Amino acid sequence: MLKGGPEAVLGLVQSHLHAIYRTEAPDVRRFLVDADQLGELREEDARGADEWVLVRESDDGLDIAVWIDEGLLEDLAGAADPAEAVTEHLRGFCAVVEGISHFLLLVERARRQEPLTLLELETQAEVDKFVCASLHRPGRDSELHARLFRDAQLCEGLGQGERIRYAEAGRLAAGWCRWLASLPHLQARLDAQRQFWRTAGSRRMDRLRRMAA
Repeated sequence: MLKGGPEAVLGLVQSHLHAIYRTEAPDVRRFLVDADQLGELREEDARGADEWVLVRESDDGLDIAVWIDEGLLEDLAGAADPAEAVTEHLRGFCAVVEGISHFLLLVERARRQEPLTLLELETQAEVDKFVCASLHRPGRDSELHARLFRDAQLCEGLGQGERIRYAEAGRLAAGWCRWLASLPHLQARLDAQRQFWRTAGSRRMDRLRRMAA
């Protein structure tokens, strides 16, 4: 089993993303809320989801709350190793990666004092899902790409604007990840990802649009 239980899974995934991007951020577990707290923070008619990252600007910076479905976390904590977590519990794995990806990019852009759009936030999360999954399941790029992009379906309850944004994020991420998988070795992928992470938002989105065209 993965060591330490559900919250330890969050720490492991955050450490993994830090290693990929060579970056630092506060421990996401300090910002974790439970289902009752989530109900108090979000709108009463909010749609269902596997994860939520709630953000509020204040005079001191950003207030952030992170929630991941407890059942999915329990499933991941019961996996024998990260490879099994990806193969047998991909939905939960993606929920954790997405929540932490959102958290890290929000913290990074606040640190840089740079803007961040919702489309960029979602696109980064889609890329991070593939990158993390492929590192744990080497040699399975085609299968993972298909499961994450070709076979993925949007959840129920999305508004029209959300559906357009999520679909576009998936399209842009799929193009980038297809190119990433074509690189000759792991170090080349990591170098490309680290450069991608550090590129200003408008430039990176322009590049993604060209690659997906």
